[in-house]
Amino acid sequence: MRTIFDPGARDALLRRIDALEPDQPALWGRMNAPQMVCHLNCALRAALGELEVGPPRGPLSRPPLNWLVIHLLPWPKGKAESPPEFLATQPAAWQEDVRTLRSLLERNAARGPGATWPPSPVFGRISGRSWGVLHHKHVDHHLRQFGV
Repeated sequence: MRTIFDPGARDALLRRIDALEPDQPALWGRMNAPQMVCHLNCALRAALGELEVGPPRGPLSRPPLNWLVIHLLPWPKGKAESPPEFLATQPAAWQEDVRTLRSLLERNAARGPGATWPPSPVFGRISGRSWGVLHHKHVDHHLRQFGV
């Protein structure tokens, strides 16, 4: 399973982020590219404890379902509900938002799988290893959404 803790997998995501354009059309979903970048920034900030989010809720916040969804199941196209906090930030300047995304991805990776991570608002208490896989899967999903 790919993870942001693997430098090669992370570098591949960063190269794809660099290929993203602000007017790139989505292949599915309702977000435009600038909104998607802000959405990812919010999710990455929450994992660092820099964005306050509500408590975990719903069936995906309980083991073993959370592990199964993170590690084995494909991410659904346009069907998943995001925590409202992950949609609250509006795009500012494209280059700045993209630089922020790159920085947040690197900062999350630098924490490593052994760090103490906050609960996910969707998946509840998960391991650092699962956070690395979740971040990779989430970023990859949205980059594929925009064809990069």
